[in-house]
Amino acid sequence: GLLGSREYVRRAVETDKNIVCALNNDMVGWANNQRLDNTIRYSNAGIRDLQHAAASLFSDLITYDALYYKNTDAHAYYEVYGDIVGGIGSYPVLGNPNYHQASDRLVTINHRLVAEVSRTTLASIMLLASSPPRLSGIEARRSRVGVQLTWAAAEVSDIEDYRLRYTRADGSEAEEQITILGGEAPRALLEDVLDGSDIGVKAVSRRALEGWDWVWVTVP
Repeated sequence: GLLGSREYVRRAVETDKNIVCALNNDMVGWANNQRLDNTIRYSNAGIRDLQHAAASLFSDLITYDALYYKNTDAHAYYEVYGDIVGGIGSYPVLGNPNYHQASDRLVTINHRLVAEVSRTTLASIMLLASSPPRLSGIEARRSRVGVQLTWAAAEVSDIEDYRLRYTRADGSEAEEQITILGGEAPRALLEDVLDGSDIGVKAVSRRALEGWDWVWVTVP
């Protein structure tokens, strides 16, 4: 079962840990035809995209992806902390003749593949730690002049810019970047937004590193 991960999450809640991302690697060392490939298993598309970038920039790992976290060790994190799951594993494990067998030993593992997964994971952690965190406290209120948008300031000091993504009234997609000077409450007025659509906001650091995920609110 998933007793270990559920117990870890229980203790994390008990000690007030704020877990913002969980990278769950599972079954990473089997290679079909010596091909250095594996799957990013995720619930969060921002983490997925970051891990693809980490693999491309810092390893020789070939990555696919699958929206897959239920009934895995990472499911316990999702249940308590929400949409924070990424990680590498599973493919092409179903082609592994040693899967859950006594022959599943070091000699049947492709250690180069394990190394490339490790490089990707380390790069992912560094990118996540260097990027602005996901924002919180977002609210949208429609007025006669448009949609008034507010959110909590980023929890790091080198943020002045925020990127916004939304749908215009004509159905076209829009992105813009605004600057909020230090000490000001983050806010924006969007004059042309489709009713019932979603607005996303992420922080951008002075080093031009974007937050690894959007925070979303639905327009009333």
